[in-house]
This record gives sequence, C-alpha cells and structure tokens, in this order.
Amino acid sequence: MGLDCVPETDADIVCDLTQTPWPLQADWFDEIFANNVVEHLPNIPALTDRDSPRVTASRCIVAYPHAALRLALSSWEDPTHLNHFSLGLVRLFLRLDNSTSSTMRQCRFELVSKKLHFGGHPLSLLGRLIHALSPREYEKYWAFLFRPSTLEIHLRVVKETAKPAPG
Repeated sequence: MGLDCVPETDADIVCDLTQTPWPLQADWFDEIFANNVVEHLPNIPALTDRDSPRVTASRCIVAYPHAALRLALSSWEDPTHLNHFSLGLVRLFLRLDNSTSSTMRQCRFELVSKKLHFGGHPLSLLGRLIHALSPREYEKYWAFLFRPSTLEIHLRVVKETAKPAPG
C-alpha cells in the first residue's frame, strides 16, 4: 500500500506526513517501509515518537540518503530535502541521546539491523572495508571520500503495554 502527499500520484492513501497526528488508525500497517522519506520531513521527533510506532504493528524499515551525499548536486537541487542524516539517525529512533528530555527518550523501537549501502564503484570496496572496521571512524573521516549512497535501518516496534490496575 502506497502513501503520498501528492494527490496526482497513484498512492493508495493521500496523506501529508508533516501534519500530525497522521489520519491513520493504530496498527494500520504490519510494516512500514519509508524509502527516502525522512529527509523530506521537518518534524522527525513526531515521526519517531508518536506516529510511526502508533500506526505500525511490528516493523519499521527506514532508508535515507547518507549525509555524505549532501555534496552531490542532486541533493541540493531538490528543495524538499530538509535534512541530511548519518548513522546517528538510529540514535534518534532509539532515543539514546541523553541531551533530550526524558519523554523524548522513551524507546519505541528496538534496532534489528542497520546497513550502509555503497554504489558499485571499485573504490567503494575500500569504503566498505573502513566502515566494517570502524563505522564511527568511517563516518568521521572517510565518508566524504568514499561516499555511501543509502543507510537502511530495520526497527522492531515496541508497544507500550497497559499496566494492570492495583488491587
């Protein structure tokens, strides 16, 4: 089932994800695959805190361009690209950043896997090797030289369970 904000597309549901809460019922989807969506949204906390976990029953897959692609002309030619992310976006979904308020740190997802996709250029093999040895060092020093294309994170939705009434 496809969802888009543009009525002229062949989407099954026309919905503006910048307007929250989304007009979708709880657990509407078994799985969400957000392919090249998050870089277009102005309110990532609304996506990670409320709407994604609410409308998804079990899994959320998020694919987005790596921040190193901000050097690519195509990234800047699209005026709807509001954000550029690194692997740190995973921290936003998992609420591991202690600088945010305690309500923002409520974990609604568990990380299943994360993968950095590279193009087919022979030099990308070197980028893959450096990333495999140290993802942090790769992003800090090498990502803009051996640019990846896409990051993909697989998340399991953690549903809050109602606590039984005392007594």
